[in-house]
Amino acid sequence: MKEIYEKLNKDPERRGELGPESRFKFNCHKGISCFNKCCGELEIFLSPYDIIRLKRRFGKTSGEFLVEYTDMVVTDKNKLPFIKLRMAEGKQCKFVTKEGCSIYEDRPLACRYYPLGFAIGKRTMTEGEDFYFLIEESFCKGFKEDKEWVVKEWRQNEGIVKYEEMNTDWIEVILNKKLLGKGLVPDEKTINMFILGAYDIDAFRVFVQESAFLKVFDVEEEMLQIISESEEELMKFAHRWLRYALFREPTMFLKKAPPTAPEKDRGCDTCK
Repeated sequence: MKEIYEKLNKDPERRGELGPESRFKFNCHKGISCFNKCCGELEIFLSPYDIIRLKRRFGKTSGEFLVEYTDMVVTDKNKLPFIKLRMAEGKQCKFVTKEGCSIYEDRPLACRYYPLGFAIGKRTMTEGEDFYFLIEESFCKGFKEDKEWVVKEWRQNEGIVKYEEMNTDWIEVILNKKLLGKGLVPDEKTINMFILGAYDIDAFRVFVQESAFLKVFDVEEEMLQIISESEEELMKFAHRWLRYALFREPTMFLKKAPPTAPEKDRGCDTCK
């Protein structure tokens, strides 16, 4: 996988960019000789919505899931922690069986995309828009199958669209130019804030309910009801809070301070 990304970066004219209407041939099934091979020797990074789906599947809190099933890494580029699935021995995904993926209904976004890659490009055929590309690994026989797909159909079929909608504000955070600036190193408070708002949804719920959060932020009763009933909505709320807390974007609003008394009522006859 690393070699594929290096080729994309070094040779932009040959990287094979795909758009939503592009077609490709691929099929994966139990009878193919390379079945399950793509689930070994890899790193699977998890999005916030991946974590919600998986922690529910295993009946864990988000904190328990993070400790038991994941590792945290910090990239040189944007200096914030990312979460990746902890592999079994031999770098094989621990959820793969002879029958295939044992968590298929809740498989991570990265697995849903495969064999497509997704990137945000500076040079694309659509002038700066995101683009897709095929991850053509030498062992994969799926590309020799006759099944044909259109990129947008693959995304719908694999449930990708919903996952991306859920992660919209998180993507805005990790791609923020302020984080990508040279010389910027987030302090411990910022990193802990990011972990809380991005990945540990159960701890964030406690933070909202038991800290001074609701005394500081103006949150409508309707929204409080919504986030109390839906973890997905609570997650998106947390990501909007991150955009405000980290970058002061207008995604959250502070409660208005009570009006001060007029100067004459404060016993200050000389105040201007």
